[in-house]
Amino acid sequence: MGQMVWKSSFAIGIEEIDRQHQLLLTYFNKNMENNSAAVGLFGKLKAYAGEHFAGEEKLMRKINYPGLEGHQLQHRLFEEQMEHLEETVKNNESQAIIALVSFMRDWFLDHILVADANYASYMRATMAEDDIAMLVAFGCD
Repeated sequence: MGQMVWKSSFAIGIEEIDRQHQLLLTYFNKNMENNSAAVGLFGKLKAYAGEHFAGEEKLMRKINYPGLEGHQLQHRLFEEQMEHLEETVKNNESQAIIALVSFMRDWFLDHILVADANYASYMRATMAEDDIAMLVAFGCD
């Protein structure tokens, strides 16, 4: 099964957030190798995603992003789906890795390229680039 490769079109234009998305993609690629590898890496993937989500949500609160509530819901749904997928992988269910790959690809295409791009556009429309860089550097640890 081929790995997902970071493309410049995945970038939302906020360097720190793009770096975090690239790291999530790295964890995902390590997860999809086989069930044994996936079981061992789920913890890292979920922990990093949780940290990333918390940072994004903190950032969105700071900028009074009007789509925060819906974005938070998407994050919670991601976490729930990861719990479910982890169980299917642990149970060595057939097609578990395929389901994981499908979910993560959809997540990148739907959430990162649309929902995350929307809050990045909101930031750029309401803030100066220097202010965005400073806010992200100090607000998304």
